[in-house]
Amino acid sequence: MSPPILLLVAAFLAVAIVGPIWGVHQLDAESSAQVRLSQAREGVDAIFREQLSEETGLRGFVATRDRYFLDPDGPPNPQFDQRVTDLAKVVEAAGVSDAVPMVLQIRTLHDAWEQKVALPLLKEPGRPDSLPIQTYGKLLTDEMRQASGDLRTALENASQRVEAGLRRTINLTVAISAVIVTVFAVAAVILGLARATAEQHLERERSLVDALQQTLRVGGTKLPRTETGFAYASATAEALVGGDLLDSWRDGEETGWFLIADASGKGIQAARHAAFVQYAIRALAAECDDPGIVVARFNRLFIDTFEDPGIFVVLFLGRFDSRTHMLRYVGAGHSTAFVRRGTVVEQLPPTGPIVGLEPDSTFGVGTVDLPVGATVLLATDGLTEARDADGTFFGDDGVAAMLAAAPLDAQGICDLLLGEAERRYNGSITDDLAILAMTVLAHEDGTDTGFSTMEAAPRR
Repeated sequence: MSPPILLLVAAFLAVAIVGPIWGVHQLDAESSAQVRLSQAREGVDAIFREQLSEETGLRGFVATRDRYFLDPDGPPNPQFDQRVTDLAKVVEAAGVSDAVPMVLQIRTLHDAWEQKVALPLLKEPGRPDSLPIQTYGKLLTDEMRQASGDLRTALENASQRVEAGLRRTINLTVAISAVIVTVFAVAAVILGLARATAEQHLERERSLVDALQQTLRVGGTKLPRTETGFAYASATAEALVGGDLLDSWRDGEETGWFLIADASGKGIQAARHAAFVQYAIRALAAECDDPGIVVARFNRLFIDTFEDPGIFVVLFLGRFDSRTHMLRYVGAGHSTAFVRRGTVVEQLPPTGPIVGLEPDSTFGVGTVDLPVGATVLLATDGLTEARDADGTFFGDDGVAAMLAAAPLDAQGICDLLLGEAERRYNGSITDDLAILAMTVLAHEDGTDTGFSTMEAAPRR
């Protein structure tokens, strides 16, 4: 190849590497801003509730002269100013500096209420002008309610802008990757015209789609004190891609996440959805260690991004702490999840609905103890829906029975189950299939058994 072509290829490769990294960085920053805005909204509500509590207690005291009605924090409440100051800092950090004066207005109104209403009535609850003073206090509280509402509206508008930016970043990352792949496709066609045949053309197409997957996704990393095995096969044989996703990554010396997901559809369209799942959940998990909150936020983001109601995702997201041997997980419509301790196999039930149905769906969090030697097995429905020649499904019961008798090493478990699925599919996989096994070790073994979901399992 000539030097100009080599330079052009090098430039495209640089963009292919830097583009996804930039996308993840932007997703992290925008997710952080969203978290800060949520904290600010909660702070506004808490401060106004505190004002209402103080006002209600003061009215009870004036009516009964019983100090039981007074809030322990006030009035007077020296902590109120500090809470307002902290809220102003959060609002500033969230990038909504024009809303800071609204926060300060709340403090001004509260100070006026304390000085002109609360303190005079505390000193002399039976004074002749008690009713006019209470009426004035009610007016100040109403003004504070209006100011709090205006502030919350400003924060919600900012949150909507951040969400729109998040969607733009994801779409831009996918678009950049698609452009890169398209350029390589054109180059491949030009270079191969002299010896193009139908078989070579098919091979080029497979290479191009694999390049797309490599651009959009990152590989998994072994979690602390674990041994990991995996198997992946696509129903789209000519492309070697699909909507099933495997991923794992560390977020500390002793903690890490693992994910298995099944995006609706097949082939390239499903692979695009799976890439979105991987990037978005990694970004959201970087800001929160609660799997339930991460999946709930991802569910809203997924629905906002893909407006087609026929698109959905079944997933299992877990966070493992090797110090406590505790696994906290969310099974969003995912039922093929098992824990093996010795020869005893326990199935982990789903903790929430499928992702993509309702924006306000909530997702419970399950907790499982994983002692040394325990194995977690996850699989998409391509495994359980594999059928014998007589039409009998493998099913969850069949997977559990084979797991109980399977070898100890994680990769051996995955190989055994993949072989059984291929036997039932008669060597021709008709549904995307992903299997992940993780065995807890007593010590770090020093090897990295990470994986990439683009490495499709070999066909037997």
